[in-house]
Amino acid sequence: MTRGTVALATAAVFWCVFLIGTTLTPGGPEFSSFVVHLPGFLVAPVVLYTLLRARSSALLYLAHVPNSLLCPGFAVAVVGWLFSCGALTGRPGTEMLSTVAGLAIVLHVAFGLIAIGLARTGR
Repeated sequence: MTRGTVALATAAVFWCVFLIGTTLTPGGPEFSSFVVHLPGFLVAPVVLYTLLRARSSALLYLAHVPNSLLCPGFAVAVVGWLFSCGALTGRPGTEMLSTVAGLAIVLHVAFGLIAIGLARTGR
């Protein structure tokens, strides 16, 4: 189940990156609100499962994540945070999409990395 959590978090991050990428192109498609907010709803199982498994040892599990995953994950989370706080935006009118997708990226990366640590330790 931990590997499934990692796969779900990774897929949600890629979807959010795709959504943000479409806001940067001038002729990008318009998405319905369900498609935009879907990664936000997918955060709940990732967060709940990871918190139930990790409890107070979340930082310990982050220590088990290899640097080859931790450093790029941290960079992606910082870029997601910049989009969620409005420091980076796409086309005019896509601010809400960028905010929701950026916040979903930050949460999925953080809890996905903890889940990777859980998987590596065998929990």
